[in-house]
Amino acid sequence: MESFYELKSGKVLKFLLKSLVVLLVLNLTVLYIEYYFENYTNSKITSRYTFQTYVTGMFYFDGERNVPTYFSTLNLLFSAILLFTISKYVKNSEEPEYFRKWYLLGCVFIWLALDELFVLHEISAKPMRSILQSVLQRDDIGVLHFAWFVPYFLVALFVGAYFFKFILSLPRKTMLSFFLAGVLFISGAVGMEMVSGLVVSYNMLSIYKLITTFEETLEMMGVILFIHSLVRYMEYQKNLAKISINISVGGKNQDTEPETLKNSAPVSKHLDILVA
Repeated sequence: MESFYELKSGKVLKFLLKSLVVLLVLNLTVLYIEYYFENYTNSKITSRYTFQTYVTGMFYFDGERNVPTYFSTLNLLFSAILLFTISKYVKNSEEPEYFRKWYLLGCVFIWLALDELFVLHEISAKPMRSILQSVLQRDDIGVLHFAWFVPYFLVALFVGAYFFKFILSLPRKTMLSFFLAGVLFISGAVGMEMVSGLVVSYNMLSIYKLITTFEETLEMMGVILFIHSLVRYMEYQKNLAKISINISVGGKNQDTEPETLKNSAPVSKHLDILVA
């Protein structure tokens, strides 16, 4: 059985924003429940494995391998798929100059998805913190407490410089959307991470989870805006004007394609998802 879903930038944006709002409400709800039990009752329920795993752990934005993490990972992977699709289109177009840039940008988002899922950046946190403490000759390094973002930020600057000319070559709306998406993402990943470090340094742990919630929300909004920008860019390309996701269950069978699609104008790109 096959189902075809046509991608529209407005619908994609609305769906992803609604999903983010639902996750944000769930996150704030479990944080409130945790705060209430810890400060207004004598219950020890919040320290139990079940609560930490299936309540706070399941929906807390700064948690690992939970619903928000998978949402972010899927968005990053979807961004990569769109970038690879555009790269293939550009390569076969009359102006293939930047197809490698689109492809490499897709590879960057594959890395970001893996980093989000497996928290790879944490590997560099302790070594970098030790180096900065040694260089600054102090144990409390304030905004640099979560030191992993220092090498990541330097790499981001290099990547930004590499793609700068390419970004400027894009249509004005796409270019501005890319910049805004990048600002939102970096503001969360780096800016709010620095604020989190300051919060930890001053032992203001009562607001730490709210700060990390805001941090992750900015990152998610940045990726969502980026996805919207990519789909809208594809809509304005002649051979990418109609984009559909083909979801096959049990296997592919081209003969089952709906008559409405067979008789319509050719769709130049399909994102095929096989569900065995």
